[in-house]
Amino acid sequence: MNPGRRDRKIAIERPVSTQDDQGGRAKTWRTVCTAWGEFIRPRMNTAVVQGGVAAVITQEIVIPACDVRPGYRVVYGERIYRVLGVSADDRRYVTLVCEEVEHHAG
Repeated sequence: MNPGRRDRKIAIERPVSTQDDQGGRAKTWRTVCTAWGEFIRPRMNTAVVQGGVAAVITQEIVIPACDVRPGYRVVYGERIYRVLGVSADDRRYVTLVCEEVEHHAG
């Protein structure tokens, strides 16, 4: 693994359920760790999401080993990726399989 390819600083966040002002529950996000990630070439598909056409981008991100689970999210700049799966091929690194959905009018 070439450390020079891990050139994007990302935040890994986990969902936290908190009580809202009206007695219900709300989901907020808490940072678990920050890491330098290597973004592998993304794969793109289209899907119908809530009645509209959307581009579904599957992105693999390699990071140093960290406690990451499906349901967490990766934040890189203004982009947010949902973690769908985690693969630990090596004790030092994990590969996150993530999804970013961009909605388009149509």
